[in-house]
Amino acid sequence: MTNDRLNVSLEAHLRETLVAIQKITPADLFDDLAPYVSRSDEQHSAQVAVIPYDILQRVSKWTRTPEGTKALQDCSPPLDPQSYSMISLLAGCRTSPEKRFPPHVVKDPLEESRRASETRKAIATVANGALSVVGTGAATWWASEWTGLKLEWRALLAVATALIVALSEIILYIIWDTRKGSKIRKIRQRGVAKGEKDSDDRNDTLRVSEQATSTAVYSGDSDGFRHRATNPASAVNG
Repeated sequence: MTNDRLNVSLEAHLRETLVAIQKITPADLFDDLAPYVSRSDEQHSAQVAVIPYDILQRVSKWTRTPEGTKALQDCSPPLDPQSYSMISLLAGCRTSPEKRFPPHVVKDPLEESRRASETRKAIATVANGALSVVGTGAATWWASEWTGLKLEWRALLAVATALIVALSEIILYIIWDTRKGSKIRKIRQRGVAKGEKDSDDRNDTLRVSEQATSTAVYSGDSDGFRHRATNPASAVNG
């Protein structure tokens, strides 16, 4: 993002600072400042007041020139050039307040570590399954050497055994992954239910405390009803 496309919020203190210097700025800078510092408070409150970053940068650069420094000193009372540095001008301002950035979602460190642990377990499970398939096929091929079978039958037997083991590993992995997913959903639902229950308990506690700390006693008279708040503690003591 380049500076000429960047806006900052035109806060009240920044507007006052620019108004104090606008009349002594060069003609081109005076014209650029006019649309922003001459707006009324109603216009500023109706929409988000912004000012381009490059205009503030030009103001800051001009105040550091000999001409700008002399113009600030000739003012009555004299203006401080340090008040027009970029740090001073941008203090308390927001960057691009008219834009809507996506909300920042804070990641839970425990959730991230749990996901990493589950990923490592899944990788280890797949690796163990692959080693089991390869090991079973190799062991079957080696054991069939003493059966007297031909090479093609030995290869077919080793492949068939490896396929059976592979199918078993796939089924076991699906069962493990399904149980893990259901367990995670139950934990999340339990957490949501616990949060709702805690919220309801807090609301009930607040209602009970409000009723206990303030009671109303009504008595009749010629003008109507009269309301008097009493403290339960004082009433008991009395």
